[in-house]
Amino acid sequence: MLIEFIAVTVEDAKLIEKSGADRIELVSGLTEGGITPSYGLIEKVVKSVTIPVNVMVRPHGQSFCYSEDDIEIMKNDIRVIRTLGANGVVLGMLDKQGNVDFRQLEELLTDIGSMEVTFHRAIDSSNNLIEAAGKLDRYKEIKTILTSGGHGDWQTRLETLRKMKEICKETEILIGSGLTKDNIREVDEQVGTNCYHFGTAIRENHNILKCVSLEKALQIVHTLK
Repeated sequence: MLIEFIAVTVEDAKLIEKSGADRIELVSGLTEGGITPSYGLIEKVVKSVTIPVNVMVRPHGQSFCYSEDDIEIMKNDIRVIRTLGANGVVLGMLDKQGNVDFRQLEELLTDIGSMEVTFHRAIDSSNNLIEAAGKLDRYKEIKTILTSGGHGDWQTRLETLRKMKEICKETEILIGSGLTKDNIREVDEQVGTNCYHFGTAIRENHNILKCVSLEKALQIVHTLK
């Protein structure tokens, strides 16, 4: 079982570790869907906790389509994040037709080193999630795919998640978006990837701009473990 919580501050990260979660996704700009945090924040969080920290690499929140300048920025960010001791990076990109941009992905993977890679929810906006997941599964650097099974109704998404789990032999399917302590048991029973990602569910008043609530984080950890 892997439980990942989102942190945006050092205090968030410390509370997440205290809750018993397994991994932190460190981001800034949650209202934009997550963008790359500052180097100072990354360094402080990595030094403040002992659990793995995966860092969002996304230069802006406009879309998941990136220019060559954006890719250069992301490559530089990856190199710095690696030197700061993070466990991994979280990234994803689409071309203008709505397909995963594997050319840009491969360009970024050249700077990964020994870090792990999570391909994030850009995949949920792609044209064919299952086909994309199968292709991403071939990259040894990509350990996790973060997905909500697309944007359809709940039962359709659950079926998509099951198919993604079946097709991925090497890559873990990390289910995220909309998970709460009230529905996680159902998701675990129906899909059972054993990898779950939570954001607003662990925040005070379920507010994206509030800090992590240790009580809410503990409830989720105890529910799953």
